[in-house]
Amino acid sequence: MKDKELTEFFEGKKQKKSAPKQVFRLHRRLFLLVFAVAALLQSVVFVDMRLGSYYREMDDNFKVLLTVNGETDNQKLEEIGESLNQKRDITSVRLFSPQDALETVKRQNPQLTDALLLMGKNKMPAYFELKLNSRAINNIRPFIDNLAAEYPSLAPHYNFEHARLLFFTGLCAKLLHIAVIFALLIFLAFMFLVEAYPSNEVRAHYLGGAVSGVLAGLASCAFFAVLVFPTGFLVQAAGQFTTLGRQLLMLAFCGLFGWTLSKWQKF
Repeated sequence: MKDKELTEFFEGKKQKKSAPKQVFRLHRRLFLLVFAVAALLQSVVFVDMRLGSYYREMDDNFKVLLTVNGETDNQKLEEIGESLNQKRDITSVRLFSPQDALETVKRQNPQLTDALLLMGKNKMPAYFELKLNSRAINNIRPFIDNLAAEYPSLAPHYNFEHARLLFFTGLCAKLLHIAVIFALLIFLAFMFLVEAYPSNEVRAHYLGGAVSGVLAGLASCAFFAVLVFPTGFLVQAAGQFTTLGRQLLMLAFCGLFGWTLSKWQKF
């Protein structure tokens, strides 16, 4: 019995010694898995950038106008402007005189200016232009009702549908950021658990997994370049859905993900 155990022990030693060394190689299954993840990340980056750009444009265009009822002297208008500027939900206040308002309308709609001039120059009232923070936009109706009650000499004008769409667009952008950060943390936790798992096996192809991951990330970049190319403006269009910094971070993530998967060996 002892002779048999000794024989199996030495045969196992010989098999381990005669086992071929693992050389550098790429991983097709790993490449496809990382490529799928990278393509999804590229899509999320595209949606995030366009949603953020859309939100900023809507925020820049949303304003509340408070037209002045009747004639009010400049000192009174300045006092009202200072009072409005002190409210924490109002981020900026601009006062437009009738002449300034007419010039603004003339730049935006010359035909409307001609119609206003037929009514007389004094028909264009002075008004305040307000920019609000997100909390006031979320509660736009009670906020405007309170302003109208506090300043009876001012008549408020705003687009409620614009305000509601602006709020929900900003909310969607924030939720998307939280979801992306949460998913990345889950990926990092998975990588940590794989790296922390004890293993006595020595593998020499970790570098191949990292290279496969980087190649998958580059393939995802090429895939979106092919999608954008029919527009005829590759560089300009690429700037609409990604940035160089985001692409470099994604390539680093793909390389690290491929490195981890090559150690996990369960794909």
